[in-house]
Amino acid sequence: MKSSAVTIKELSFLSGYSISTVSKALNNKHEISKATRDTIKTIAKQHNYVPNNYAVSLRMQKTGSIAVIVPEITETCYSHSLSHLQKSAESFGYRILFYQSFNSNTKELNCIKSLSDGSIDGIIVVSSEIKNKSHYTSSSFPIEFINVDSHQSIEEIKQRSHLSLVNVLKG
Repeated sequence: MKSSAVTIKELSFLSGYSISTVSKALNNKHEISKATRDTIKTIAKQHNYVPNNYAVSLRMQKTGSIAVIVPEITETCYSHSLSHLQKSAESFGYRILFYQSFNSNTKELNCIKSLSDGSIDGIIVVSSEIKNKSHYTSSSFPIEFINVDSHQSIEEIKQRSHLSLVNVLKG
């Protein structure tokens, strides 16, 4: 068994089927016979085939990633929020990319600007400050804000985190 992943093009060569047929088989398209799908999937499994997430996200226009910006991960209230966001995101089939602003509004805005490249489906900004949403507008993805501080209970932080995630996923 090979130790590195192969591409669809390599699976096409190995199986003797066209790239289009291999792609359709791996995506369970019913226009490809079950026998052919099974053959191609067996070869793919033997060669550790892993779909290219970038190609999938381009086709689906969905990355499966949510960015979370926190002031500083070492502060307990922010780490609770991030932890709950990650658990909730995973239950919806998303992953979290996290960034620290180190309490800098400029750094927050720079993170948002750099994430405008289509690499994420939304952003959640966690802060103890109330943010002026007009400074954070983006037409390419939803942005949510969570106000969290050390005086809130863990349960309240969880609820706020979950609600903001659901709002981002709704778009």
